[in-house]
Amino acid sequence: MTAVSLFNTQRDKRVLGRANTLAERVIDFTQLRRDRLAKVQKEMVTRRIGALVLTDIINIRYCTGISVMPLWTAVNLAHYVVVPVEGDPVIFEYGGAEFRATPFWSDVRPSIFWQARFTDGDSARKSKDWAVQIKDVLTRHGLADAKVGVDVLDFYGFTALQQQGLNLTDADDAIEAARMIKTSDEIDLMRQSCSVAEAALHDMEQAIKPGISENELLAIFWHRLLALGGEHCFTRLLVSGYKTNPWLHEAGSKLVRPGDLVAIDTDMIGPEGYACDISRTFLCGNTATAVQQDAYKVAHDFVEGCIELIKPGVSYAEFIEHCPKLPEAYRAQQYGVILHGIGTDDEPPNIPFPGDPYTDMPEGEFQENMVLAVECYAGKVGEQDGVKLEDEVWVSPEGPMVISVYPYDEKLMG
Repeated sequence: MTAVSLFNTQRDKRVLGRANTLAERVIDFTQLRRDRLAKVQKEMVTRRIGALVLTDIINIRYCTGISVMPLWTAVNLAHYVVVPVEGDPVIFEYGGAEFRATPFWSDVRPSIFWQARFTDGDSARKSKDWAVQIKDVLTRHGLADAKVGVDVLDFYGFTALQQQGLNLTDADDAIEAARMIKTSDEIDLMRQSCSVAEAALHDMEQAIKPGISENELLAIFWHRLLALGGEHCFTRLLVSGYKTNPWLHEAGSKLVRPGDLVAIDTDMIGPEGYACDISRTFLCGNTATAVQQDAYKVAHDFVEGCIELIKPGVSYAEFIEHCPKLPEAYRAQQYGVILHGIGTDDEPPNIPFPGDPYTDMPEGEFQENMVLAVECYAGKVGEQDGVKLEDEVWVSPEGPMVISVYPYDEKLMG
């Protein structure tokens, strides 16, 4: 092969700079888009759904690969997609941004805005125009009488579709089922997101010292995340000292003091939209207290013990029966779930502690190529300190493979 012809085979700008394309495996994003769409359409067939009308940014990205201003479009219904059970999706994109989708999909159109914040009181008419537009697409695909799945809509949008006589159902059920089992490309992208998170955790851990604020530490984490191609964090769960107990305080102006614990749940979206959801707790100083070490041991042993049980074919009921038991003193503030799926966002399965009044125990079993976030919060009521630990696990054919490899804090291991 000549040098010129070899160069021509490597001209896909989406991979240039990402890897040595002659020596390293790279992601085929065209194939990734097609694989994900095919998984969703397979689940639509199973549920006898003819089309999906999607406004949720994560669902849109999963089915199409398109992401435009994701934090803004998460709350403003500015782009939407119709996914037929067969064939390519129809993309309705924010006006002026259609070029973001046209290299990948043939039917890309400008979107209609109907929310009250955009229409000066004309939402009823605008939403009707939108619903007529959607029904026209469905009619052209022969799907006007089929079940149509919807995900996130306001009052005007939902009622406008109803008034068009559409047979509406839920879209998330099909998409969540498609997302649970990952392709090899998706697992590689999740490893990449973990790598980004681990680099950001390193920078953050190195910066921990008396007098630095939680906000500063979070900014250091975010800086490395963004510099390495990550996109955003969907929480601000970085806390220190007394704010580590109970869990779910968020970063603020509090200054780290000598002897404080510093805990973070990354909750980040990395390159290409894949999440990294891991947690670590660090010590500011060299000598941990007995209370800190005990909480750390409880969280560490719980996470490690749960991971060992995860294998293809193990039912959720079997997992719950054999998973470690938290000591009684830590149960009052136990975390909401033992594990959950992770991919482009939090996903099923969500396995709670037995007896949790807010979450039903799911039925099913672990399947090959799931990716799971296994987590534990350990903090006694009335103590200053609590510990949050969490790792991501790929359910491989051989069993659990931990894909988040950032080390635990040896000073807290005891």
